[in-house]
Amino acid sequence: MRIQTILILTFLNLNSFSQEFNISPTELDSLYVKALNNKYDQILSSGWKYVELNEYGNRIKNLNVSDRYKFLTNEELIKLSLKRNENISVIRLTHNIISKDTIDINFGTVTVNAKRQIHFNHGLRFRKANFAIDCGGTNGYRPDMRFVFNEEKKNWELITNQFNEKNE
Repeated sequence: MRIQTILILTFLNLNSFSQEFNISPTELDSLYVKALNNKYDQILSSGWKYVELNEYGNRIKNLNVSDRYKFLTNEELIKLSLKRNENISVIRLTHNIISKDTIDINFGTVTVNAKRQIHFNHGLRFRKANFAIDCGGTNGYRPDMRFVFNEEKKNWELITNQFNEKNE
């Protein structure tokens, strides 16, 4: 009986912790905007930086994001690759909730390669597009940007950026 009570209390504690933290979509959107605006390697380089218009890209495209970024759909990326006749690198936004006060924002890279050619894929097609996701490497999980909630100030602070860490 005592073991059953301990197991039930442990389950209730774990269950209450997992339901305790919910970040609102507007807070998450503001973290994405902050992360994009602090990605100095992208902002300081020349040319447009393309962001994949996925769920998160759709939500932040009209917010206060740097004017260096363009938010494009998959069809627009294919047309751009055909027009330029080259590969297009696209930023894919994702996040990882570490704990109730820690969120990682990660930037993946998707490469779009489109070509005009005749091929048979469920019928006759005149163009072909390949989307390739870059490998994260073998260095283990390292977030691009980490935000921690400051209880005193009641705001999210950027504490880790991939460019302000010491090289190991």
